[in-house]
Amino acid sequence: MKILYFAPIDWEFIRQRPQHLAQRLAKYFDFVYVQPFGLRNPKPSDFNRALKRFLAFFKKQSPDDGLIIKNLFFIPIVNRSVRIINQCLLKKQIRPLTDDNTIIWVTSPSKLIPHLLEVLRFKALIYEMMDDYAETQVSAKKDVVDTEMWLAKKANLIITTSTALLEKAKTFNKRAVLIGNGVDYDFFNKSGFTKPGDLGGMRRIVGYVGSIDKWLDFETINFLAERRKDINFVFVGPVKIQDLPMRDNIHFLGQKDYASLPGYYDHFDVCMIPFTPGKLSDTINPVKLYEYFALGKPVVAYRAKELVPFSKLIYLATHKLDFLDKLREALVEKDPNIRLKRKEVAKVNDWSLKTESLQAILSEL
Repeated sequence: MKILYFAPIDWEFIRQRPQHLAQRLAKYFDFVYVQPFGLRNPKPSDFNRALKRFLAFFKKQSPDDGLIIKNLFFIPIVNRSVRIINQCLLKKQIRPLTDDNTIIWVTSPSKLIPHLLEVLRFKALIYEMMDDYAETQVSAKKDVVDTEMWLAKKANLIITTSTALLEKAKTFNKRAVLIGNGVDYDFFNKSGFTKPGDLGGMRRIVGYVGSIDKWLDFETINFLAERRKDINFVFVGPVKIQDLPMRDNIHFLGQKDYASLPGYYDHFDVCMIPFTPGKLSDTINPVKLYEYFALGKPVVAYRAKELVPFSKLIYLATHKLDFLDKLREALVEKDPNIRLKRKEVAKVNDWSLKTESLQAILSEL
């Protein structure tokens, strides 16, 4: 059986759920990872990414047996007239990839998808709700909402990553399941890593790993850095916005190779998830939580729906002064048993176990 997976992120981007699941599912299925079309028009900051995608179009990428990375040629502009051209371009490239035994797996509500599905042969359609795209893609909100509703109603199955998204999915289609995020436990559950060079002589480090984007609460981050000048607040990941808080003890280190991430985690005294509390954060089941847990690290975060089940293992705040207090508590944590419990949670959320659950579901389809 073949899976044609319309991915939400580039294969070369921060290693997240899509890459982890693709690599593992490729052991059971012929798996084609189709690089994303995008839900918005490109910005000047997208130039390097676009150039890499263009160059990749001319070479075959196959990181593992059974897994193929497919780069498609299209015009990276989102409007009605260009959409019609792109539909024609993409149909010719994708049609040879499918047959009557193919599962189409869509992970982002691109307006191009419904028209492509009209001409493709396939056995079943899966729509995966990984994010609340209507909240993250505000500039294309109407198209996103309309397309998501169409996909959700047409799908043979909806896969969601959080309880809030599962509830949303079931308003469209009762055939919805929850497969939360996870971690490569053995990869992260190590110690004794060499301190990364760009951490230099920093002491007392509170760290975050992930995209630096609009959903982070920079008001709180700036507040914490102002009140705790003895702490270095370190952010590892691609910077997606401007107007970042600029203080001597706030450090934006940029995106790092996946292989180097455990070394950063290992040298964080405390990890944090500073998402702005609200509707969007309630839909997020953070991959980074399980990665932090794999090393037993204390975690400080704003209270959110997906984090409440772990309230005995993390420090949940309700406002910025509370966040400061919880940070103080986390920094002096000494109980080794709570660290072991965090590791146990990470272990039972290993990506291999998530993949086993998905394999069973996909085989039924």
